[in-house]
Amino acid sequence: MQIVSRVCTFCGIILIVLLICNLAAAADLTAEEYYNQGIDAASLRKYTDAIALYDNATRINPEYSKAWYNRGISLFNLGRYEDAFASYENATRFDPGYSNAWVNKGVALGILDRYDDAIASYDRALTINPDDSDAWYNRGNALLYLDRYDDAIASYERALTINPGYTSAQQNRDMALKQINKNIPSPTETMLQQPTPTMTLPPINQESTMKIPLFFAPFGAFALMVIFSRCRRKR
Repeated sequence: MQIVSRVCTFCGIILIVLLICNLAAAADLTAEEYYNQGIDAASLRKYTDAIALYDNATRINPEYSKAWYNRGISLFNLGRYEDAFASYENATRFDPGYSNAWVNKGVALGILDRYDDAIASYDRALTINPDDSDAWYNRGNALLYLDRYDDAIASYERALTINPGYTSAQQNRDMALKQINKNIPSPTETMLQQPTPTMTLPPINQESTMKIPLFFAPFGAFALMVIFSRCRRKR
């Protein structure tokens, strides 16, 4: 009986140590772990929760460009375009080569009617990735709003060269062609909309946290009872 008691005591101590480590790890999450939780929340369309988690990530690592980028997407999905722009701005500031952030920054600027700034942002994205059909398409939209039809058509055609099945680019190119022929009203009077940016998530680099399998819970409870009873006997 003493051997069983000692084994249970030892197991109980091990489980208690593991439990303490698990609680400590949960209370001290890394920026990457907050970031990954933000991805999970955003995938469930819990954008407010996702923003709070990305905020925790950037509080730990202020230069975490991926967290700023995904934060901007969640803000955009909530219709908070100014705040989304600010997040994309941070993403591009800390990672000037982040082409997707430049594209989404341009989309936010377009929604805010800042078309010249949007075009500049798309141009920056295209210097990084010249084959980004979304950047060419959105650039065409901004040009169309500025009544620069020839330039808009050229952008749409670049998008279609890269992605021949880009239906929206084809439709908007046709709209620009009709504008040149004065066959339809100004696009500012029609329902031309820029697309919602796509959430392109980078690979997750998350180290697994220590967790105690539930299978060992009954043994832990029994071990604690043994420890408690032995303490009472010694008294």
